[in-house]
Amino acid sequence: MKIVIINGPCGIGKSVVAEKIHGDIPLSFLLDIDAQRRFISGRRENAKESGKMVMTISQNILETCLQLGVDVVIDKMTFDKNVLNFYYKIAEKYDADIYEIILFASKELVTKRAEERGYDTSGRSGLFTSQKCEYFWEEINKVKDIRKKAHIINVEELTENEVYLEIKNIIN
Repeated sequence: MKIVIINGPCGIGKSVVAEKIHGDIPLSFLLDIDAQRRFISGRRENAKESGKMVMTISQNILETCLQLGVDVVIDKMTFDKNVLNFYYKIAEKYDADIYEIILFASKELVTKRAEERGYDTSGRSGLFTSQKCEYFWEEINKVKDIRKKAHIINVEELTENEVYLEIKNIIN
């Protein structure tokens, strides 16, 4: 079994590549943690509580998949070392191989991609602002420097397909 974690700042291409990798692994489960959060009513007004709920739910999904002998591809931007360490502990518990992938690029490229994808980096909606995009980039930048087992892929000069092939080579 394997756990493939696709991490990185917003707009970097995590979801696209996670879906491709997921498609290559028969009967794997794509755990899009942000998608799980959308099932929680009042999630924005209760951000802290819904965040805790979604992490608990996602951890249980991950564990259930491993109990069933199913590979899991995790699509999530996270800079919480406790969450990342949990993934390693659960992998060890079920004797699963784990691949931590961090996609990265310059702050300018990440902001540009976020804007191209329709995120409101102007700050008008209050949901996703340029300040949040910059904060997330800075936090992932710190994570990539301390996650010794992670494979860091600079996507700056790579096509979507080249990123996918690089990850595919890492996990095979």
